Amino acid sequence: MNLSEQRCCDFCGRSEIELSAQSLDISPVMELDEDGLWVCHNCRAKLVLPTVGQEAGDLVDELNVLVGESAGAICRTLNLPYEPPYQTIIDAASKIAYDEDRFMSAWSFVTQWLDGTTVWRAEDGESIAVVAPAALFACGPGSL
Repeated sequence: MNLSEQRCCDFCGRSEIELSAQSLDISPVMELDEDGLWVCHNCRAKLVLPTVGQEAGDLVDELNVLVGESAGAICRTLNLPYEPPYQTIIDAASKIAYDEDRFMSAWSFVTQWLDGTTVWRAEDGESIAVVAPAALFACGPGSL
């Protein structure tokens, strides 16, 4: 596999080669999920929501209704209660949609990890953004 064909985790940005070197006993080290994102075994364990369309429990059902909703809608028009589990999603949506002139209000919610980190997808599906509760923000084409 040459460098241009190298796959990277869409959440943490680590390459398949790097992950293989670190985890000799885990195969496959990366998989394409039903949302069309490459996810490594480490990040898969952190995901709260199953891929779009899978059934889950009460908490997941509450968050699942937000999958595909834009950051702008989550902030302004859905009138969600500012309490868990919505609080971290509302905060993240505010960061990408309105803070620091990012103007990404049309980006849609994809998932939330157990630590509160949220993942968002661009309108064209070409880029993702990962927003951590500690105000960390990463955005990039395909892989971060």
